Amino acid sequence: MRPRPVLCAATGGVCLLLLIAIGADISSRRHLDDPIAPSAFAQMRAILAAKHARAVAGLPEEARPIARVNRPASSNHPHSAVIGSLLAALATLNPDRALMAAGALTSQGDISHSTNIARSTYGVDGTGVRVGVLSDSVESLASLLASGDLPADTTIVEDIIDGPGSSEGTAMMEIIHDLAPGAQLFFASSVNSPESFAANIRTLRNVYHCDVIVDGTSWSTESPFSYGVIAQAVDAVVADGAVYVSAAGNSGSLTRNNASTWQGDFAAAGTDPLLPGYTLHSFGGQSFNRLLVSTAAIELFWSDPPEASTNDYDLFVLNSAGTSVVSASTNIQNGTQRPFEEVFRASGFPVNSRVVIAATAGAAPRALALQAFFGEALQLKTAGRIGAHAGIPAAVTVAPVFWNSARKGTKPFVGGAFNPTEVFSSDGPRRLFYAPDGSPLTPGNLLFATNGGQVVQKPDFAAADGITARTTGYSPYYGANAGAAHIAGIAALMKAAKPSLTPAEIRAAMASAALDIMAPGNDRDGGIGIVMAPAAIAKALQ
Repeated sequence: MRPRPVLCAATGGVCLLLLIAIGADISSRRHLDDPIAPSAFAQMRAILAAKHARAVAGLPEEARPIARVNRPASSNHPHSAVIGSLLAALATLNPDRALMAAGALTSQGDISHSTNIARSTYGVDGTGVRVGVLSDSVESLASLLASGDLPADTTIVEDIIDGPGSSEGTAMMEIIHDLAPGAQLFFASSVNSPESFAANIRTLRNVYHCDVIVDGTSWSTESPFSYGVIAQAVDAVVADGAVYVSAAGNSGSLTRNNASTWQGDFAAAGTDPLLPGYTLHSFGGQSFNRLLVSTAAIELFWSDPPEASTNDYDLFVLNSAGTSVVSASTNIQNGTQRPFEEVFRASGFPVNSRVVIAATAGAAPRALALQAFFGEALQLKTAGRIGAHAGIPAAVTVAPVFWNSARKGTKPFVGGAFNPTEVFSSDGPRRLFYAPDGSPLTPGNLLFATNGGQVVQKPDFAAADGITARTTGYSPYYGANAGAAHIAGIAALMKAAKPSLTPAEIRAAMASAALDIMAPGNDRDGGIGIVMAPAAIAKALQ
């Protein structure tokens, strides 16, 4: 996608659409949900502005997509006060009662998932298992090696190039080391480029022979309807025998009424003199959606073949009255382009801005997915925010649950209404229209209404977040990435208990050991439920 001018009617100027792959700090478009902290949003804008000149000077022919590392802002989190009081209480515990499994500080999730009991019951600690972690960076590595919170043999395959990042890689590795202290850890950055991310997934499996791989990053150009290079890499390593765990994301849900996506089939809503030559899409009663929260990036995908779209849809942002165009993404799709449009403004699009999807003459109806990239709520919304590589069948996709959501202190999860998913957690299900090789799953049927494609139930499981970590900025550590790291640690213990376990067998054992939460059964918010380590290992050993 060639960079295109974006109309900035409010200033009378022309802004270049920047799709810049920069570090996994806030400027890398990581999620900062529930809600996005105003200070964090301001920081994101400032960082983007500071890097503007260098980014423009180096823009290639293909505009750079942007990575996000799924971490919500903790300062506005509803559990912050609870965490603070619990941390104070933990400080008074004597050493033989403190949560010490590895290093100077251990995740509360070690008890929440009963992995402490699993280690002692089955005599396993992850020894012999290799776990690969993909996140932004590892700036805190030296201090954590010194404190014993990460093992001395931790291997860095590739760190962030355009840093510094937030060192979420070390925070994720801390959790895994707490649960499976005998496992060997490997880290590779996921934010240097989509191609680098995909290559690092394959390298962790094919070169370093990782048995479990976990990530918490997605890229702006990853379609919810098809496989890109990252999803193809995930599919390949799982087929080769690795367990691949991915974060569900922190972009809200229909259940919580804070969903950041609208999905459905194109429906004609007539024309608008402001946008001549287009047929506008009807969201059901109106030809526009609205932003309930200011956001910097809005994306549109549709169900054409990847890299071969022949139906040209465009994306517009209008002012709140619908009388002027604020921003537009009008790339041409004529057979060799991806079915994707994105509008971006570092200063953010105002609250109540109208978002319009428009079809050019001759465009056939297709399934659409509109989403606020950072996860801010839309006025008209649907379920199905989990996408990208986290939405494919091969990935074990994890939603976050606050470790003390039952308000009972540091005790094992009990499930049910006591342990709901976080209010910012992304929901499923996912619908794929294309196989990993790009071939259509239901040729000629590319719509929701006619049951085209394949429905993939997501998320798969739920796990602890809101835990304490020694990595700077991650105490407390909220978000789906923390949950994914806990599941990776449990998978490592299972693999250590029975090295012959396949990814399918590990998934099945976890499912049999899950505590149901949210809606009964396998639901779009909590999946099958919270995985408990002792029961999962017991099932795996049967």
